[in-house]
Amino acid sequence: MSLVFTLAACGSSSKDAPASTSSTGSAEAGSGTEAASSTLDNTTVDIAAGIPPWKGWDNKEVTLTAGFSKGMTGIANQFAIDKGWYEDAGIHLNFVDTINPVAAFGAGEVDIADGDPGTYIPAIVNGVKIKVVSNMWRSRGAYWIIAKPGIKSFADLKGKKIGSAQPIGGMPLTLMEVLSQNGIDPKKDVQLVPNGVYQSAYATFESGEVDATIIHQPFATMAEQAGKGNVLAKTWEFMPKYQTGVLVASEKLIKEQPEVVERVLEVYFYANEYAKTHLDEFLPWAAKYLNLDEKTARTAIESEIVLWENDPIVDKNRLQVTEDLLNQYGMQRDKISVDGTFDNTFAERVAKRLKLGKYKANN
Repeated sequence: MSLVFTLAACGSSSKDAPASTSSTGSAEAGSGTEAASSTLDNTTVDIAAGIPPWKGWDNKEVTLTAGFSKGMTGIANQFAIDKGWYEDAGIHLNFVDTINPVAAFGAGEVDIADGDPGTYIPAIVNGVKIKVVSNMWRSRGAYWIIAKPGIKSFADLKGKKIGSAQPIGGMPLTLMEVLSQNGIDPKKDVQLVPNGVYQSAYATFESGEVDATIIHQPFATMAEQAGKGNVLAKTWEFMPKYQTGVLVASEKLIKEQPEVVERVLEVYFYANEYAKTHLDEFLPWAAKYLNLDEKTARTAIESEIVLWENDPIVDKNRLQVTEDLLNQYGMQRDKISVDGTFDNTFAERVAKRLKLGKYKANN
């Protein structure tokens, strides 16, 4: 998936930086790094009642370059952008398309972004000045494998063409691993065809260019409702430890304006938890955003509600599983350790304040 970025570098003035700054050397939560000013700790937040954290902030204006996913992958965050919640929090975001987020970070053209850790972690290891600062709202791969109606099982895929999205990356890796787990050799038993993502992938499926494909929602629901295909797999059920979504920030932003990193994460996770717990408000907006009728949008979104974890805190072991799989399938030349590539300082504070993940009342 292409990410969205701005051409300008971080535009915050020095007066926006708090007196204390955060070290980026920590890879584990609770390492002693300090994040934002203590004023955020006193904020009253009630997501159920729609009381956001930024109501209690001293919202100094800041302009950031940002790369946020669209479609189902970024849907609740796009909801927040549309409702003006980042603006309410004093965060002005500008966007531009780029095909290489790592190069954009390296050139100082982006401050914070989301995406696949399999892209970012090798870059960090090779010296790009960024850190993983949290999970995305869902960190397991929300991919589906759909097939033509006559294909009822994985065994029926032998000799068929299967859309793999891209030649390399998380989606083809996921497809190959799920096929392998179900007795299909992805190199011998089937023909993998890079067929793009979203509408592009679905178009190849509808036209018969491929007999099956890995794909995102809402296209799996659309295929079923139209009688054009059936679901063979929800891939996360086969790969529960494979991580596909993180947020990353530039080391410059982390060092000079740690409060801003935390503020972005507050808006991001507040918006996702709000959308999840206010579906009657969120779903009509989502249907328009996805250009679907509300029934189809509801079915697609509720089919993945189990993945909507809203847990900011990064699990080192899951990151390592991802890197090891990329190496195993030849999509990453060298074996990489994830040590030192992430910093849970901000994620811990946000999770605690918003009562998410391990800080939920019932946990």
